[in-house]
Amino acid sequence: MKPYELLLIITPDHDENEAEALTDQVKGIIENGGTLLKLDPWGKKRLAYPIRKRSEGYYVLYIFESAPSFVASLNQSLRVIETILRYMIVQYEDDIDKLKAEIAAEAEKAAPEATQPTSDAEESTPNTDADVETESTDAEDATDETKNDKDAEGEETTASA
Repeated sequence: MKPYELLLIITPDHDENEAEALTDQVKGIIENGGTLLKLDPWGKKRLAYPIRKRSEGYYVLYIFESAPSFVASLNQSLRVIETILRYMIVQYEDDIDKLKAEIAAEAEKAAPEATQPTSDAEESTPNTDADVETESTDAEDATDETKNDKDAEGEETTASA
């Protein structure tokens, strides 16, 4: 299996939900014949030149592994979909092992966050930190006022002398 990347430009005539539906449709096609490694929707961007009288499009990048024979059938499948303005499938030239390691690290990072349960004690106790901060700022204000009073008294005595 070889690594490939596919860049799609989808027509901007539809809203983002319809663009996501088409993205999922292409994702299904890729998963039927290969292994999808990364799906990266770039969003709506301005085109470098007009295509079919349109100056914007939704960009989506897929990185996948498949047999070389699957690329021809993927080409046929994408050619039929009318809402795709342009697409390009090329062999992935970056380090595929590095990409797989990044994906595995992201999966490990997301897994502990999802499995950490929150304790009921933390949720039920009211936040008293704000009350403590208010009390401490009041004490600091009182200390500042006494300092200002002492400074004012000291200035008066030096001015009178």
